[in-house]
Amino acid sequence: MASKPTIRIGVLLIDTVELLDLSPIDLFGMLSEPYVSTLSFLPAPLKAGAVPMEILYINQAGPNTLQECTANVGLRVDASISDKICAPAKKGGEKTLDILLIPGPDPSAYKPTDALNGFIEGHFDNGTDVLSVCTGIYPTGCAGVLKGKRVTGPRPLLPELQKKFPEAIWETKRWVSDGNLWSSGAFTNGQDMVAAYIREKWPGPTAEAMMALADVGERSQEYGVATVLRLSNIKDVASTCLLLPPGK
Repeated sequence: MASKPTIRIGVLLIDTVELLDLSPIDLFGMLSEPYVSTLSFLPAPLKAGAVPMEILYINQAGPNTLQECTANVGLRVDASISDKICAPAKKGGEKTLDILLIPGPDPSAYKPTDALNGFIEGHFDNGTDVLSVCTGIYPTGCAGVLKGKRVTGPRPLLPELQKKFPEAIWETKRWVSDGNLWSSGAFTNGQDMVAAYIREKWPGPTAEAMMALADVGERSQEYGVATVLRLSNIKDVASTCLLLPPGK
């Protein structure tokens, strides 16, 4: 059997990062081979669905720095936006990131730079899937990639966002996807978005098992709508996928 390609995910850290905005990255981590392999209760067919992944934490300063986060947390940084491992490839080159996750900075303090704009736009133009969480839509919008795209953002900020980025098509939803651009509403809506993304990119019992384990991905895309699905535990998922007999 041919080996699976490794998915490289970049997390762009800007200013003081909101931990809840950052939290969806752990859903990717839960689907990775190192994590899935530790789950002794998971049947072998589900473990076989794990995805090889590499996660890079990226900021403007680069390695050997700590990125400030809310709740007095400091995050180790792996690379700067200019490092070869994650800088956007030149036109015609092979993309360096498969996914770029952008947790939100404080929009009142955010100051776009040509370097940040070029980093985001370059990856978007190269076909990298850009996933904006909460106020991550501000740097995403400043990079000039929203034109004609269906997007969303935190509900209280939508009127301001509509004025700031009138070129986008704004929707009031927990998350919206349009081509290789995904965006979410506030905070934990980013978890809803990444759960939907995982189900689209890697559909199947392993993804469903990890979503059930994390107890995410059941809220509707529409605000105010009841949950879409509830499976009480991992064994229910396995039973549903005919990998375990019911009740075992």
